[in-house]
Amino acid sequence: MRRSYLETGLPIAALATVPGESALAVIRAAGPGAVELAAALFSRPTALVGARALSLVHGELVDPASGEAVDEVLAAVFRAPAGPIGEDGVEFYCHGSPAVIRRVLSLLEDAGFAPALPGEFSFRAFLHGKTDLVKAEAVQELVRAGSEGARAEALRRLEGGLSRALASSREAIVDLLAEAEARLDYAEDDDSPAGGLDPALLRKLRDLVSRLAASYAAGRLYEKGARAVVAGRPNAGKSSLFNLLVREERSIVGRDPGTTRDWIEAGIELGGLPLRLIDTAGLREASGEVEAEGVSRSRRLAEEAEAVIYLIDGIDGLAPEDEAFLESRPDALRVWNKTDDPRCAPTPPGFLSFSAATGEGLPGLTDALRELVAPRFGADPESTWTESKGGLSLEPGIRVASERQKLLLDRAEAALGTALAGLDAGTPLDALVLDLREAADALGEITGEVASDEILEAVFSRFCLGK
Repeated sequence: MRRSYLETGLPIAALATVPGESALAVIRAAGPGAVELAAALFSRPTALVGARALSLVHGELVDPASGEAVDEVLAAVFRAPAGPIGEDGVEFYCHGSPAVIRRVLSLLEDAGFAPALPGEFSFRAFLHGKTDLVKAEAVQELVRAGSEGARAEALRRLEGGLSRALASSREAIVDLLAEAEARLDYAEDDDSPAGGLDPALLRKLRDLVSRLAASYAAGRLYEKGARAVVAGRPNAGKSSLFNLLVREERSIVGRDPGTTRDWIEAGIELGGLPLRLIDTAGLREASGEVEAEGVSRSRRLAEEAEAVIYLIDGIDGLAPEDEAFLESRPDALRVWNKTDDPRCAPTPPGFLSFSAATGEGLPGLTDALRELVAPRFGADPESTWTESKGGLSLEPGIRVASERQKLLLDRAEAALGTALAGLDAGTPLDALVLDLREAADALGEITGEVASDEILEAVFSRFCLGK
């Protein structure tokens, strides 16, 4: 039977580093009595039990049944209420052999440690007030960051910028709620319109929440990458450009039209912006069923992508198919290929000169591609929004990347919008209070101030083991 995250009286242990062969492995153990339990496996039990918090002890892990030394380790000791999760704990820094890892985890389990659930250490840190849900999710985002931009975005959230913006907003709403409910208690003594609620402050609250909700599109791109489709007619040089951009021979290059029958994808990074570069089948009247499906998929991808790089064979020049496509995607990055060939026509205005054969023009093309996709990633991270009244603030570069957070922000925005509309329409104060409470609860769910056990388990169960 699967145990619950709420069984917090159990000491737990797990591997905190990537499974497999490595120079070092970190095995975490925490919970009530964790240091004493771990000392039973340690060659210097007295030194471990007597160690100060945040200190290192050198020794060996020993099988207590046989007395056999398993590995030479360093043990880091943590004491409640300090430490990363607010509980007693030990981290063992072992050699990264799979055999060592298996044996150590087995010994810990025999000693009384339960195998940790995914994200259970972070869950306990949350329960002890060491983090909130936003910061906890940011840890997982940082672990999974595949680009410099995604890393920087996750770190901003981990450092608390988003949490502070949500806390200041919720605090302002709670203050309004307290004032409104006090006026309801003494309604016969209050003749101010709408119980004295400040419409200007409500609008500022709605605007801040709306701005955070709108940042999700850019935040999601940092996590998943913007799609950049390389398109054009057959033999325009799409696969050659694709290979140059990904810096390896990922896509087959051939002289025969229709060599690329389906799309192929690879991740690249341009100045911190993550892209999903997609090489597609040549756009033309297909000669067979398989190629026709490839061309159809290429068109769909080009329609849906955040950016399109459209290549023209400079020897053949513009064809009606090219003109039709560029008319449908006027924002496409236009590239005039094969400029190294003497037969190539002069590059027309509005096109970038490029040679897939020599790489000439590639730096200018990548700069233009980054400039094309950059607006999709949101405003300049140095931009800021601050409003001192009501304690509202949004620090530079703060965005959301979690769908859970986006949906709750939408709920809060809708509730604040309803309250504003009700204020204008003269809705009774007791009804406006319900809208304000809905907004406060939605923001509280984002940080975990208001959250059921089921929601908490759903969030933390998506985390890695050992986190």
